Amino acid sequence: MDKKPDSAQDSNSPTGSKNKRRILIVLVCFFVGMIVVILAVVTTFFYTGIIYPKPAFNSAMFQMPSTTIVYDYHGRAVVELHGPQNRIAVELEGLPPHLVHAILAAEDARFYSHPGFDSRAMARAALANLQAGEIDEGASTITQQLVRNVFLTAEQTWARKFKEIHMAFHLERQLGKDAILEHYLNAIYFGDGIYGIEAAARYYFNKGSAELEVHESATLAGLVCNPGIYNPFRNPQQTLQRRNIVLQRMVRHGWLDDHKYAELQHQPLATSTDGRPAEEYPHPFFLDQVIEEAIRVHGIPAEEVYSGGLRIYTTLHPEIQAVAERVFADASLFPGGSGDQGVEAALAAVDPQTSYVLALVGGREYSSRRGFNRATMMKRAPGSALKPLVVYAPALEAGWSTTALLPDQPLKIGDYAPRNYDHNFRGKVTMNQAVAWSYNVPAVWLLNEIGVARGIDTLNQLGLPLHENDCNLSLALGGMTTGLAPLDLASGYAALANGGYRVEPRTIIQIYDRHNRPLVEEQFRQPVFEKKTCRDMTMLLRAVVMYGTGQGAGLSVPVAGKTGTTEQVKGTGNRDAWFAGYTPEVAAAVWMGYDQPDAGYALGFTGGNYPARLFREFVAGALEELPARESDLFLGQPPYPAPPPKPEPPPEEKEEPVIEDGQTAVDAKEGEHLEEFVPVPVSEQGSEAD
Repeated sequence: MDKKPDSAQDSNSPTGSKNKRRILIVLVCFFVGMIVVILAVVTTFFYTGIIYPKPAFNSAMFQMPSTTIVYDYHGRAVVELHGPQNRIAVELEGLPPHLVHAILAAEDARFYSHPGFDSRAMARAALANLQAGEIDEGASTITQQLVRNVFLTAEQTWARKFKEIHMAFHLERQLGKDAILEHYLNAIYFGDGIYGIEAAARYYFNKGSAELEVHESATLAGLVCNPGIYNPFRNPQQTLQRRNIVLQRMVRHGWLDDHKYAELQHQPLATSTDGRPAEEYPHPFFLDQVIEEAIRVHGIPAEEVYSGGLRIYTTLHPEIQAVAERVFADASLFPGGSGDQGVEAALAAVDPQTSYVLALVGGREYSSRRGFNRATMMKRAPGSALKPLVVYAPALEAGWSTTALLPDQPLKIGDYAPRNYDHNFRGKVTMNQAVAWSYNVPAVWLLNEIGVARGIDTLNQLGLPLHENDCNLSLALGGMTTGLAPLDLASGYAALANGGYRVEPRTIIQIYDRHNRPLVEEQFRQPVFEKKTCRDMTMLLRAVVMYGTGQGAGLSVPVAGKTGTTEQVKGTGNRDAWFAGYTPEVAAAVWMGYDQPDAGYALGFTGGNYPARLFREFVAGALEELPARESDLFLGQPPYPAPPPKPEPPPEEKEEPVIEDGQTAVDAKEGEHLEEFVPVPVSEQGSEAD
């Protein structure tokens, strides 16, 4: 019998069998140990704070700068306000499924199945990176991208990558898939300063994200990986190719059928430049005031206005504002300038019942965002346009009658001796005549009778700004230390038009923050005048427009109003020209003058001329856009203020007092006549447009 080789005998020996078992046991132990080590490392990495601290997340951490949207009175979006990041937050449930599928197909198809990181994709990327000898390819999931964009940097290092995976793992367990996807869709960058899917839809397609078609959704999804290369405005062909790749991926993952893909791959990009923001927003004077009011009145920080994702609902009637802007563009409604300086103007109009601002124009040209707005920032003495508010309405409240006889004769109270425009006196005139023809002496006499304090109190109740030096009789003629802005004066006249209530003028109805919480308190209504006072005052001011100095403002409907003009400091000519008035639907004030009034730049007209005409043209156009409003204040016909008796000869001329530094002569003029002589501080001489 043949013998087996020694080796064969060894392998079958008990010793050989024991060696095999030992090797097998060692291998098993090795692999088990490896598994234990791996599990220990994974456990340590993900579940302890030894390597990285265990993070704690909440949704507030993902609150990013968001675009504020401003709406008009009808609820239509007018403009978007934002800083470097144009972002409009949306909720996931409001997005069409095909948009979500397009994003997933392009960025993370296994999003709903992985634990925050995709090990399969990571292995594939790791192999590619080893072959390249550097980190050349990523495998970031949507969760990892969100973590990197919000909490980390874009540096390509293994340490950053491990930390990203660690945070993504915990983020998924703390917030959940849907919340993460919603934050991601609001955070991702789409190029050109556009962040988030909603802003991208508006920018590239001029529509909301909820309105996007399948191929449009695929276009935006394709931008995410490289917004610079796949920008449809700059590289349409590359964008089209990338879009079709996204559509193919949607087919591969069952989110799009072959028939639909065959149809969509030939669709043009269909982007629209109409969604791109204009260099200047529309109705700039009005919208500037909206921003100023949000900051100054409602206490919202400027940064929040531009990046807080607010929704600001305003009183803007675009059609009425457009009327005002069109009137200001009509050169025939303005006089020629003097030298290198043109005559400036400003207009403010409010709804008398609500004091909602209907129109604002702060100058004949708009120069810079949030620049000088003469309708709200400029302060000038209003001249005789203040008489109804500081003298006659308070007198009516005190029991005086519109037919009361008032003295119009030489008057000196202390050192103050007012004069009429023609330096003549008429003995006695009715209140109706004094208002219609804007006589000065009766107004000063009447304010002295009722008390300057009563006039001051009325202006305070109306919310009109006063200086501590304004407590004197020259206030009867509109002489003020600082003065009023057109919006101030329009607001004061609105109280006469609405039956006697002061309502603070505002351009903002309500502001909602990103959590839909209202930020604007309800307007208050403060009674100032009795309704009878408003009815009598309206009758007096209608006579001004029908028969007196304000005939240039007349319309086919009843209008109540008053002219006002202030005289130049030195030399001849006028400094400021005003007209303020109202109908049941609108109260408005118009100012004209020079930004730098001095002897070289004087007006050759009065408030009854160009300002009254501009008022008339604006109100006529505004009334076409507003529903007619009934008001019993305008019932009846104003009595004709009979021509005053023949003027009495003026007293003998005496040497005029020298005007010292610190005083100016302010003469309110109506028609072509001087109205008053009122001391005003020198500070009123300087430029008010700086």
